[in-house]
Amino acid sequence: MLIQQCTNHHLSRLAEIFNDYRIHFKQESDLIGSTAFLEERLMKNQAVIFVAIDEESEEYMGFTLLYPMFSSLKTKSTWTLNDMFISEKFRKFGIASKLLEKVKEFGAETDAQWITLKTGTENLKAQALYEKFGFKKDEGHFYYYLE
Repeated sequence: MLIQQCTNHHLSRLAEIFNDYRIHFKQESDLIGSTAFLEERLMKNQAVIFVAIDEESEEYMGFTLLYPMFSSLKTKSTWTLNDMFISEKFRKFGIASKLLEKVKEFGAETDAQWITLKTGTENLKAQALYEKFGFKKDEGHFYYYLE
């Protein structure tokens, strides 16, 4: 398995698995929109995306997408792990762990203050994996959003 940081070279195949991810979360299939979204994030350096690639078949097995953020109080950069997805046929092979290892390594390389993420309260498997990697559940803050 190869873990690579995505560039435009990866775009068409990355868009396919990203579209699958969106469908998994009950969004309509939109390969053109998925491609445009990812292309804009990469071109504007608004995201860092890592992809897991099967070395034999060259299939894209999974990805993780990070957005840069900043801590005013710590005066340092941070990362938000916004998306992670493993294609169904590649689940239970440790791909999510390999991607998280890369994310942790990348956070250290970029001298980030922290890496944040959120997951559904029902997603116990993901919670266990994140906690195994040292992520701590924030018990001290409420998060709000406005649509």
